Amino acid sequence: MRSALGAVALFVASTSFAAPWDIAPPPRGEWVRDDAGRLPNGTLQAVNAIAAALDSSGAGQLGVLVISSTGGHNPRDFATGVFNSWGVGHASSNDGILLMVAVDDRKAEIILGDGSRVTRAQTDVIMRDDVVAHMKQKDLAGAVLSASRSLDGVMRRAVGKTAAPHPADNAGLGPNSFTTPVYDTQKVDDALDAYARGDTHFPERSPRTWVVDLSEVLTSSQRAQLDVAASDIYASSKGRTFFLVFHGREPHPTIDELTRRFVSQVARLSAQSFAVIAYDTGSGAGRIWLPEDRQPGAWERSQRELAENQLQRAASRELVTGLVEAQRFAQTAITTGIPSRPTAEVLAEGFREFKWPLAGLGGGLVIALLIMLQRWNRNRGRDCETCNVPMQRLGEDREDTFLDERQQAEERVKSVDYDVWHCGRCRSVRVLDYSRWFSGYARCKSCHAKTMRSTSTTITHATEYSSGLVQIDEHCTHCNYRNSYTRTTPRITRSSSSSSSSWSSGSSSGGFGGGSSSGGGSSGSW
Repeated sequence: MRSALGAVALFVASTSFAAPWDIAPPPRGEWVRDDAGRLPNGTLQAVNAIAAALDSSGAGQLGVLVISSTGGHNPRDFATGVFNSWGVGHASSNDGILLMVAVDDRKAEIILGDGSRVTRAQTDVIMRDDVVAHMKQKDLAGAVLSASRSLDGVMRRAVGKTAAPHPADNAGLGPNSFTTPVYDTQKVDDALDAYARGDTHFPERSPRTWVVDLSEVLTSSQRAQLDVAASDIYASSKGRTFFLVFHGREPHPTIDELTRRFVSQVARLSAQSFAVIAYDTGSGAGRIWLPEDRQPGAWERSQRELAENQLQRAASRELVTGLVEAQRFAQTAITTGIPSRPTAEVLAEGFREFKWPLAGLGGGLVIALLIMLQRWNRNRGRDCETCNVPMQRLGEDREDTFLDERQQAEERVKSVDYDVWHCGRCRSVRVLDYSRWFSGYARCKSCHAKTMRSTSTTITHATEYSSGLVQIDEHCTHCNYRNSYTRTTPRITRSSSSSSSSWSSGSSSGGFGGGSSSGGGSSGSW
């Protein structure tokens, strides 16, 4: 009896902490896993043949997963976890793509490897035209096969290779006949295309209305909520934010084409900086357009892309919530700018990259120099920008009068120190912030104060064969915002001397090559 209980306990201990997306990859030589058991053998064979030929061509790797449900997990997170667990793509180029269909959830994801040259605009079209269109007709086999063919084509063309013919394209033509398949025939939504071409102007609403709904998908209540969300920045006279919402029924025009045309129309009418939050309820694609001066570097652009991914995830669950969250990000970008990359992170990366030269010069000397420069910049005199007379820096006992609740909260936890400079002649005030290094606090996603702490708990440790799972718990001491989520940690990579692992082999072995993804791609629902 004891031995039986011990065996059961050992089994539970070995399985209860596995990440939900730690699904075994397809057998070697195959590229599709159908856990739902709903694909006919002919479709499995056809998709495996497409993926095998793609792998042999060197254009990338394609993995396909069909499941019944993600078990309540976010579909994008789940698919990204599967991608990294399988290692889709070649490790040297991260050129893989994963197609996942959760049939009962009515959700699908296309996940791009971090090095893939295929664009999200291309996968948005494939998601809408190949996956969602077929799934609305309850044609799972057609969705998987059509999407696999289209992904094969865009992956080959992205690296300059000719799209491979498919045997099905010869059907009915005889053994000596062949027709070259064309997968890029444009299907156009004529009503939306008129806006994209500029033949029809976007509706010009009253100055206090910031929602343009081209397909009448919003209720009056939803429109009112969005108008209220966008009214704050207008009232501050620091800029404007607009919502562009539509329901695309065909691949063209794309959300990028419509957004560009809308931006060009607004730019002619608005002298102030503005942002546009665009969302296509048909494909689930979302975009956040910001002026170039609000995203001058790679860091700012990466933060915008993260906000776009969050928009797509949130809006797929609750449309207005997703749009409002994106508007808050855009409003911050317009009014105060996207928060700069934490100084500690920049310094850490610099030391990692130049650690040997810095060691030769003396890392301590460099740090001391940086501290001296910061102190000099903080203590130097300031002249009033209005009347050009020297300003006075107020003491700690007087400066709270000029700090709002958020700034005072940051000072209390010592994440940011504020200096308040006051002009005795014109009474103008200038507030300067100095973030403290290694304070342990980050910007709150709700109130935007630097008063949020994060703690991480390892749920599943990464191994050579599967990714790990970490739970992140966030809490803001200012607004009491709380949030918990999970993220994957990469598999442990063997050294080059042990590269004979069956899952890290290249294309010649017929298995996935160790690629990775941070979760970019397209989402769809039907």
